[in-house]
Amino acid sequence: DPFHVFREDLIGKLGLVDDALRRYLRVVENTDTAVNTAEVKEAKKHLKRQIKNAESALKDLQTTVTLVESAREKFPQIDDAELYDRQTFVSNSRSRVSKARSEMNSDMVKAKIMTDGKRLTVRRAGDLGAKTDAEKENTAFVVDGRAQAQALMQQQDETLDELDEAVVRVGHMAGAIHEELGEQNKMLTELDDDLADAEEKLGLVMGKLAKMLKTKNRFQLGTILCLILIVIILFFLVIYT
Repeated sequence: DPFHVFREDLIGKLGLVDDALRRYLRVVENTDTAVNTAEVKEAKKHLKRQIKNAESALKDLQTTVTLVESAREKFPQIDDAELYDRQTFVSNSRSRVSKARSEMNSDMVKAKIMTDGKRLTVRRAGDLGAKTDAEKENTAFVVDGRAQAQALMQQQDETLDELDEAVVRVGHMAGAIHEELGEQNKMLTELDDDLADAEEKLGLVMGKLAKMLKTKNRFQLGTILCLILIVIILFFLVIYT
């Protein structure tokens, strides 16, 4: 039953998602995300990769369940209780993956990143010479704006990184397709050569048959029958090889 194979694979990948999520949240909580941007970005990228792997395994598992649902009569060994358990497992697994995505971009994470960005901006800009309350308020507004801009730039960088990875994947797929087409073209060329060779041989045989059919000699007639058998064998070889 392929369900159990895919189920074990998904369980392992969900565990990797949980580990990656804990690591990412720990990095966000315990480090200055505005300074240690590389570590934060690497941890988040690793988490996204594990989530995608789990989603792929979940899709395979869902396919096995859908197949049973659409053709119940073909799977008499799977009763309704077993099918319900499988559907429940798929649903719970999907919820775990969705929860991991939500926690990765939770308000708590966003607030921590924004706070770190503001602190970095303050350290770099100082108080901008503000003395009065109005000036300090304007300074706080400027700092907040810079922090938001920095957070937006980080988000754009992550989006560009994801687009870059997607382009690389498409490039690999295009290369694989090109290689496969090359192999198919080679096979078609070889098949064409084989057909031409077989056609030439069949032409020779048919020419000899045409000459021998004019005789009543038993030996020659036996030879004709052998040649006919050879023609039939060559025909099947051309079709099935």
